[in-house]
Formats: sequence, structure tokens, C-alpha cells
Amino acid sequence: MAKKDKKAAVEKTQEATETAAPQQSAENQNGLQLTDLTVMMQILDVVTARGAIKADEMATVGALYGKLKTFIEQTTQAAPEAPATEEADSVKD
Repeated sequence: MAKKDKKAAVEKTQEATETAAPQQSAENQNGLQLTDLTVMMQILDVVTARGAIKADEMATVGALYGKLKTFIEQTTQAAPEAPATEEADSVKD
């Protein structure tokens, strides 16, 4: 059962990384990417589902998970708005 969970988690992580790979710019290939943060969230999901986190550690892990989720949501929402704003500015000029 654990092997199936591990295999599914690895496949899910690979899919997320492959899907988001085109979003990476040439300048940031060696740095921390949004996809890396998404993978971190997936790892936290798997680890907590397996019971690898002690009860007294759950608050800290949950707080980190929440920060990652909020950051990713804000970043992905802000990204599509940026080009639209630039185009609108160029039309005004």
C-alpha cells in the first residue's frame, strides 16, 4: 500500500513539474521556482498523510503549508494581470 502511495506521489510531482516547466525563464533555471514550492506542498501532503509528522510539529508544518499555498496563489493570480496592465499602459501612450 505504501509503495502505491509513494508511486502516485512521485507521478503527481513529476506531472506538476513538467506542466510548470515552460513557465520557467532562462534566467531562473538554477534558482528556486514556483514549481519547487508546489512540490514542497505536495511533499508535505504525502508526509502528513503517512503520519510522519508528530502531533506537536503539526502546527509548524501547517503554518508553512499555509504560507506556501498563499504565496503560490498570489503569485499565479498576479502573473496574468501584469502583461495586461503593460498593454493597457502602452495603448494610453
